[in-house]
Amino acid sequence: PNDVLIKIKKTAICGTDVHIYNWDQWAQKTVPVPMVTGHEFVGTVADFGAAVTEYKVGQRVSGEGHIVCGHCRNCRAGRGHLCRNTLGVGVNRP
Repeated sequence: PNDVLIKIKKTAICGTDVHIYNWDQWAQKTVPVPMVTGHEFVGTVADFGAAVTEYKVGQRVSGEGHIVCGHCRNCRAGRGHLCRNTLGVGVNRP
């Protein structure tokens, strides 16, 4: 009921993708396989669950691939970008 289906229009490559492409030490210890990787994207809302109220079909959106815990010291201080418990969609989380 809380999901939003996004039709991807464009993707991009960042430094994380280069690590994964090269399958370096960081990628080997971080990325579970098999995994469809990628987390830089923009698209339009194709559909959404019954509990979703903030989006409309056809609306342009981009993804935020970082899922932070919300409970650690950094998250509580408004520094979610420094969360030690971050999961990355398309990196270490499907």
